[in-house]
Amino acid sequence: MLPDSPLSVPDGSALRPLSRHTAPASAPIDKPDQVLLELPRSNRQALRTLWRIGWPVLFQSLLAALLGLIDTLMVGGVGAAALAGVGLVSRVLFVLMMVLAGLAGGTGALVAQYAGAGRWRAIRGPVALAVVTGLLLTLPLCLISLFGATALAHLLAPDPAVAEAAAVFLQWGALIAPLCAVTSPLAAALRGGGNTRTPMWAGLAALGLNTLLNLLFINGAFGLPAFGVAAAALATTAAKLLEACWLLCALAPGPWHRLRHSIRPRDWSHLTLVAGPLMLKEVAWAGGILASTLIVSRMGQLPLASFNLALPFEGILISVVAAAGVATGILLGQALGRGDLDGAWRSAEQLRKLIARTACVVGLILALLLQGIRALPGFDSWVAEPMRGLALDTLTVLCLAFGARAHNTIVSLGILRSGADARWLFWVDLCSMWLINVPMVALAALVLHWPLPAVVGVMLLEEVFKVAVFRWRVRSGRWLQRIAR
Repeated sequence: MLPDSPLSVPDGSALRPLSRHTAPASAPIDKPDQVLLELPRSNRQALRTLWRIGWPVLFQSLLAALLGLIDTLMVGGVGAAALAGVGLVSRVLFVLMMVLAGLAGGTGALVAQYAGAGRWRAIRGPVALAVVTGLLLTLPLCLISLFGATALAHLLAPDPAVAEAAAVFLQWGALIAPLCAVTSPLAAALRGGGNTRTPMWAGLAALGLNTLLNLLFINGAFGLPAFGVAAAALATTAAKLLEACWLLCALAPGPWHRLRHSIRPRDWSHLTLVAGPLMLKEVAWAGGILASTLIVSRMGQLPLASFNLALPFEGILISVVAAAGVATGILLGQALGRGDLDGAWRSAEQLRKLIARTACVVGLILALLLQGIRALPGFDSWVAEPMRGLALDTLTVLCLAFGARAHNTIVSLGILRSGADARWLFWVDLCSMWLINVPMVALAALVLHWPLPAVVGVMLLEEVFKVAVFRWRVRSGRWLQRIAR
């Protein structure tokens, strides 16, 4: 039984047996390829359930992180200034992508609850509104990238070479953000209904195209001209365009002129209730990450390049937990949609402990292995010193904090988001990031002049602080909210 939380089923009726079936491909927006899921009773069953739902997300995320690492190494071949400039623009895009992730997360939470309640037609309105909202949000950056890239780049980076590379990437990648505004909510809607494979195939096709174009044109393979940073931006744009077309075809919304009639007044209120605070939360968190990165950029070109080199490796680790978080959100969202609040709470506690304990062990093992890599023969030829040593030590620090990051990711991305506890998440991220993280990172980097690994360690103290806060929130049961009625 939950402490301090009434858990009776709202409509007082017995739950119907769960069923599984696949909807016709001709109208997946009315009934996407859904899987109505039973809540796990044991750790083994929990792992099987998370794997069954989350492996397509995991596979796509791991491949994206791996190819992102390859892209980083290819851009790094152009020079440290190019790597630093692209990494800096990526952090700006990261803020906007996190806003879109909040919008997509709210959309996915609504779809999961509607799926649990069996109300498949009700998802069309929130999905259409989410796409339009995302396009409006990304339009300013698109225009700035087209007409004011140089000014923005020099504002971000004091180094002229880094600013020049950043400006090129901004200009040639101006359409990346609007295309992400289309792909994010569409993929989240499909996943919320249990269809994780279609977004996976669309993402894999996009990643393959992106990598191929990068290999051919960044450094000029097979005698082709080398376009450097511009090629990286255009490759990403082409990949996102392919993914957007794939997802639009998969959703098959029917005649576009009829779609507006599917939008009801309460769709906007539901989307605002769930996605609005999530978007503000992501702005608060990602804005703090950007501020910390800008502080690191003031430490010099070498620390910034080393930091950007370590991040894709960490992305591979976080992608595993993010996939588990997506699967957890689908599982708990469907349970809340059908009114099983008791079961949702018990499963949330079970999954939170299981993921956090496993991640602590994995992070410690990886930290030890990373330090052992230094002894490998020929390792010194992979990346030049001193960038190699700084990146290894930074990644070791990131691995040591992996347990805390995994705990907070599963709670934020999976548990609290499934119950639309977005307003509380916003205040936690706003306070922890801007009252703890950014001031302490600025003190360590700019006042005390600590080395990069120590600065990253200070950056991660915010994650340790949030573990206790998130644990209390999950156990309180105040996040259990049923929206789809």
